[in-house]
Amino acid sequence: MTPSKPKTPRRTWSDAMAERAVAIGSQWLRTRQAALYLNLSYRTLEKLRSSGGGPAYRKVGGTVLYRMDELDAWVDLRRFTSTSEEALAELEGRNV
Repeated sequence: MTPSKPKTPRRTWSDAMAERAVAIGSQWLRTRQAALYLNLSYRTLEKLRSSGGGPAYRKVGGTVLYRMDELDAWVDLRRFTSTSEEALAELEGRNV
């Protein structure tokens, strides 16, 4: 039996890598970096991208990219002074 070739470890995006990109103020963030910046789970951001209502994104090749200023704008649109105001916005169909 011949020894098998050692597998090359897959590159994964850790929180530490995401934190560095956010800290240096990178204009473009990948999904995990954008989720960290927004203090959301990356899965939540993926679901919002799939179902609608999430922040604007671009897709270059197979990579999803978010602009940091558009993430800020998306969050700013979700400003409420009460839970009833939030519920009204949801009923009106404003992307909350």
